[in-house]
Amino acid sequence: MSGFEQAWQAAPAAVRRCLELAHLSLTGGGLAVGAVLVDGAGLVRAEGRNRAYDGPGGPDPLQGTPLAHAELNALALVRTGCDLGGLTLWSTQQPCAMCAAALAFTGVGGVRFLAPDPWAPASSGPADAGSPAAGAGAGPAPADSPWLIAANLLFLQSIVDSADLAHPTVLRNRELEPETAALLCPPAAGDPAGGLPALLAPRWDLLLDAAAARARRTAVTTGVR
Repeated sequence: MSGFEQAWQAAPAAVRRCLELAHLSLTGGGLAVGAVLVDGAGLVRAEGRNRAYDGPGGPDPLQGTPLAHAELNALALVRTGCDLGGLTLWSTQQPCAMCAAALAFTGVGGVRFLAPDPWAPASSGPADAGSPAAGAGAGPAPADSPWLIAANLLFLQSIVDSADLAHPTVLRNRELEPETAALLCPPAAGDPAGGLPALLAPRWDLLLDAAAARARRTAVTTGVR
């Protein structure tokens, strides 16, 4: 069994599923973000992916609207009156202010995300897990997590595929997330058959190296040893 296969099987179901959903958005031409609501046993109870840029006719009621973020599409599958206090929302990216407010309003018990929001740094500084947009109790993956790099890579690659390598968000992330940006491919580079594992497995060593480099950089930046 390869190193990727071992890590993939060992990852929580929520991590695997939100990354798979983000990849579905990438291959579908949308913005690559995935989110799931899980119970205390780690079972996925609802899921969604970003569909803000999808055309009409899909399964999500918010599809094609500016509200169709992954987190809101997951929440839209929960019936009114359901107690969300025992559920945790996992997302590939740090929830934006709109989604964080919705999660707080609906009483979701916890929020976890794999990577800081790469969209926000295009007009500001690095995302902060303690910022209001993160939501109460929110937390990212560790700085040296390859899943953090994978989540950011999917997100930024979806922007490259829909625009180009010179998009302002991509250029800003070359400064703020250089380890991820270095792994980006030109638009229409193609996606291998076999889904997300087939995309990540050949790059696993690169993802590990990028995660380690990011951890070293952020340790120097924050003074953490």
